[in-house]
Amino acid sequence: MFTDYMLFVIFENEETITRLQTIKGFLFIVVMAWLLYLFMQRNNFKRNQIEEMLRDSETRYRRIIKLSPEPITIHSDGILIYANDAALKVVGATKMEDVLGKPLFDFLHPDYHEMVTERIQSIIPTEERAEYIEQKIIRLDGEIIDVETSCICIDEYLGKPVIQNVIRDITERKRTEEMIRKSEKLSVVGQLAAGVAHEIRNPLTSLKGFLQLLNSKNLGYKNYFEIMQAEVERINFIVNEFMIVSNPQVVRSQEKKNVESIIQNIVMLLGAQANLMNVQIVTESESGLPLIKCDENQLKQVFINILKNALEAMSDGGIIRIQVKNIQPNELLIRFIDQGIGIPEDQLPKLGEPFHSTKETGTGLGLMVTNKIIEGHKGSITITSKVNQGTTVEIILPIE
Repeated sequence: MFTDYMLFVIFENEETITRLQTIKGFLFIVVMAWLLYLFMQRNNFKRNQIEEMLRDSETRYRRIIKLSPEPITIHSDGILIYANDAALKVVGATKMEDVLGKPLFDFLHPDYHEMVTERIQSIIPTEERAEYIEQKIIRLDGEIIDVETSCICIDEYLGKPVIQNVIRDITERKRTEEMIRKSEKLSVVGQLAAGVAHEIRNPLTSLKGFLQLLNSKNLGYKNYFEIMQAEVERINFIVNEFMIVSNPQVVRSQEKKNVESIIQNIVMLLGAQANLMNVQIVTESESGLPLIKCDENQLKQVFINILKNALEAMSDGGIIRIQVKNIQPNELLIRFIDQGIGIPEDQLPKLGEPFHSTKETGTGLGLMVTNKIIEGHKGSITITSKVNQGTTVEIILPIE
């Protein structure tokens, strides 16, 4: 309005005024368009900044989840749609495609299917995280491991709830707890064994002394006395072996011995029993096997325990193979293979525990002592078995 007034004051020609007003209007449009352009550019810049910040935030969040040391999985309607690197490691996968789109229950032990289903249904209506509970999951290689899991409903995907699971691998913790439990049980058994052995030794010493005295009197029962003395010595030997339970890692004396000879002696000792049970014992040894430093009597006890277990598992007869070979420059492998009834898979981890046995009349002490003797010789023992196919016991001893 001001510029129009000035035009009328300065100019009298209406045509000139009209022309100038047209130019003025055009300039006004150009200036306003330029100002509007600057305003829009400024808003676009701010919007781009916000979008960029959101994208960066999302990228950082995804990276944090991906690289989180806590295994995290996300599933919807029971189908896995995401797993971070730690979760892939837990289930034994190398890439996301190994688990993406697979049912959650493919990785969950069947014993926990019903419980997990009920748990998921209970958290969907809420936004609260479920407490950690112990479960077992099945890795891609078939190994079963112990874990703790917690879950929460975080969103919806295609109209279906999305569940986030946080997993903790507690396999090592469970193993440590099991070792502590076994150690405590062994301690109790050891104290019991020491007490029993002590109580037996006292009257045994008296019996042994009086038998020697009576035998010296020439009463005419020499054969009887010799049998009684031999049985007393046998009881004394059993008591000494029973003391291994109270202090199983003590190796009394070590000398360099030929393991093949020790095994042959044991085979001869149990040969008669094997024949009665229609069992053939076959030994297979490499030539030139080195001597090992060991307690011969304790190794005999180990081999007797293993062979007797094999014989008792083969009521229908068969073949027991004993293989001895040098597997490393400083290790000797002794393998016992039987064709017995085998051991159920769920019982294998419990072998060697005191008072746990797969036999009706067993105590579990024989295998426990066997394990401790091998540990005392700085070796290792491994047992594998299949039901109705047989059992394999592998002992590895160091060569010094």
